[in-house]
Amino acid sequence: MARGPRKTARPIASLSLGDLEAMASNAISRWIVLQSEKLPRAGWPPEDPIASFLLG
Repeated sequence: MARGPRKTARPIASLSLGDLEAMASNAISRWIVLQSEKLPRAGWPPEDPIASFLLG
């Protein structure tokens, strides 16, 4: 279930550094979750370094 870009409630220029860091952290976390769900379905070998990192 991929989601496209969303509009923020405020203009980007008005966001604080903390807001931007939180948005980036959430985006990275979401990407890791999506990839960790996708890799087993795609049949990636468990010994692959990326799969090991994402799947633990």
